[in-house]
Order: sequence, then structure tokens, then C-alpha cells
Amino acid sequence: MKIIRKGETLGVSGVQHLGAANASGFESALCAALQDRPRQIDIDLSETGFVDCGGVGALVAVRNCARRHNACAMIRLLNPARPAERLFKLTGMDALFTVEGSD
Repeated sequence: MKIIRKGETLGVSGVQHLGAANASGFESALCAALQDRPRQIDIDLSETGFVDCGGVGALVAVRNCARRHNACAMIRLLNPARPAERLFKLTGMDALFTVEGSD
């Protein structure tokens, strides 16, 4: 996973899996990077082949962490695979995050 800061935006890419097995590490790495209080967090899911409920929980935890550091912080989930996009809709995640597809 790569985390790059460009101005007020924190970019996250290279996430292969987002599930229970790696959710804690994902959450810890992102929360540590949020200390600088970015206004926007872009999580590119184009390389993510798997998302489960543990991954959904990690995304919610990252959102909560971001909001503790900056109440105006916005998170975008970019280019999720169709199954992940469906999971976000079924769990109501699309109401918490901006989800932008590659279409």
C-alpha cells in the first residue's frame, strides 16, 4: 500500500485486499498518516481484488479517525470493482463515502 500526501489530499493506492486479515494494518497505517489533518483522502481501490465486512469496518474506522483530526475531512473511494461497489451499496457505505467508479 502506498500513501502519498499532495497538498491537502492524502492519496492511498496499491491496496490488494481489504478484509479482516489486513484491516487492522490498513486502519493503523491510514490513521497514522491522518495526523497532518488532510482535507481529502482518496482511496484508490482499482487494484483491490477483495473486500469483506472487515474491510468495510476498517474504512468506517478510518473515516472516524479522519473526522477526529479534521471535522471537514472527505473520503472518496475510487474505482472499486463491481462486487465491492455492490457491497458498499448493500451496507450503506455509499451514504458515508463518495464512491466514484472508473466508468
